Amino acid sequence: MEQVQSTYKEGYNYGIGVSSATGSPMGLGVTGAPTMVRDAPGGGGSFQFTRIMNSQDLETHLGISADASGGIGLFSASDRFSFAKDCKVQSSSIALLLYCTGEFGFEQIDDPTLSPGAAALVASGQQAQFQEKYGDCFVRGIATGGQFFGVVRIDISSESARTNVENSLSGSYGTFSGDVTVKLTDAMTKTNSSAKTYVWYEGGDVKTIVDTPEKLFTATTEWLNSLSANRKPYSVTLAPYIIANGPQPPNQADLQHQHDVLAHCAVLRSKTFDKRNLIDYMSDPQHAGDFDAVPNGPNLADLLAKFDQDLDIISQAASFAINNPKDALEPEEYARQKKGLANYTLTLVPANLPKLKGGESVVLPDFRPLTNESDAENLAKSKRVGIHWVSAGQTGQAWRILSQDPPPGTPANPGSTVTLVTTIQAIRFVTGAWMLKATGPLRAGVVTQAVKH
Repeated sequence: MEQVQSTYKEGYNYGIGVSSATGSPMGLGVTGAPTMVRDAPGGGGSFQFTRIMNSQDLETHLGISADASGGIGLFSASDRFSFAKDCKVQSSSIALLLYCTGEFGFEQIDDPTLSPGAAALVASGQQAQFQEKYGDCFVRGIATGGQFFGVVRIDISSESARTNVENSLSGSYGTFSGDVTVKLTDAMTKTNSSAKTYVWYEGGDVKTIVDTPEKLFTATTEWLNSLSANRKPYSVTLAPYIIANGPQPPNQADLQHQHDVLAHCAVLRSKTFDKRNLIDYMSDPQHAGDFDAVPNGPNLADLLAKFDQDLDIISQAASFAINNPKDALEPEEYARQKKGLANYTLTLVPANLPKLKGGESVVLPDFRPLTNESDAENLAKSKRVGIHWVSAGQTGQAWRILSQDPPPGTPANPGSTVTLVTTIQAIRFVTGAWMLKATGPLRAGVVTQAVKH
C-alpha cells in the first residue's frame, strides 16, 4: 500500500500499528518523535456547498469511501458511516452537502524506526505474529482541528418541483454564501417541498438544535467560531512499514487481494443502500402518493427483502475477507460457495418502478463507446440510473464495454439499473503469482489467479 489519509479513530497515536482491513489500532509498531510540519499551523476555513447524487458521493466527502480512505477499515464501526446511512440518500430526492475542514496543525514522524518488539518479530521471520500484533501499517501523522458536515435532503412531490428547485440552486454551488439560504427557502416554499436535515461534526461545538435548513446555516457559523477552542484530531496519515528503519517487514502484496475485495464490497454496499433507500421512500405512506404506479410493476416489499439479503451477503463476504485474506471472495461468489446459493446474484432495480408524478422515463444512453469506468459512472449519474458491472470476455484486450442490458434507447425509470459487461485487462505478474487484472474492481465470477504460484 501507499501512504494514505484516513479518519481518526480512538486509540490512534503516533507510531501505533493499524490493521488496514479493520482500521483497528494495534501495538506500537514504530518509534520516532513527531514534528510540526513547517508553515502548517492552519486555522479557519470556508464552507463548501455542493450537490450529492448518491451515498458514495457523500462517503467520499466524509473520507470513508474506498477511494478517499485508501480502503482502511471500510467495514469497521464508524460514526461517519452511521451518519451517511442515516441520511438515506436516494435518486428521487435532492441531496445537498455543506461541509468544512479547519486544520490547526499537522505533525508527523519524519524518521520512523520499527519498535524493538516489532523489529524482533520481523528479524525472526514471524510475519504472521507481526501482523497480528502490529497490523500492516502505522500512524505516521495526525491533523488537528475539525470537520463539519451538514446534509439537506429535499423530498419533492413531482418532477416539475424537482426542476424548480434545481433551477433555483443552479450557480449556488461552491463556496457557501448567505444567498443560498434565501434561494433554498424560496424554492421549497414555491414547490411545497419538505426537507430533512442531518449534521455531523468533529471538533468545534454546536448548541443549536438543527432541524431545518435555516438552522443548519446558523450552526455552520457557530461551529466555525468555536473550532479554535475545541479542536481535536480528525485525520491521520497511515504509512506502510516498508518506509521504517529496521528489518524488512511482511510483504504488503500478500494483502492486496483482500484489499481489492473489501473495496469492491464497500462500493456494492453503498449502491445497495441507495437502491434500498429509493424503494423504502416509495413505500413510505408519507411519499407513496407522489408516485404513479406502473402496470405490472414490481412488488416493492419483495424488493426491500431482496436488498436486505444483498446487504447481509455483502457484509458476510467482507467479514470472510477480513478473516481469510488470501481466500477472500466477491459477494456473489461468497454466496454461491459458502452459503449454498448456487444461482445467487445481487438484486437489480427494475426499469418499471413507480414514477414520480409528472415524470418521464429516462431514455438509456449508449454506454458501449466509452473507454473507461469513470466516464460510464458519470454518464449513469447524469441520467439518474445505476450500473451493475460484470467482467467477462478474453484477457489481453484493452478494456471496453462488450454489451449493455437494457439496450440503448430503452425507456427506464430513474433509479433503475443498467448491466454493463466488460473485458478483463491483460495478465500481469505480481510477487510470484500470475494475476488477472481489470481496470475497475474485480467482479464476481471472474478468475483472479492462475495456476502459477
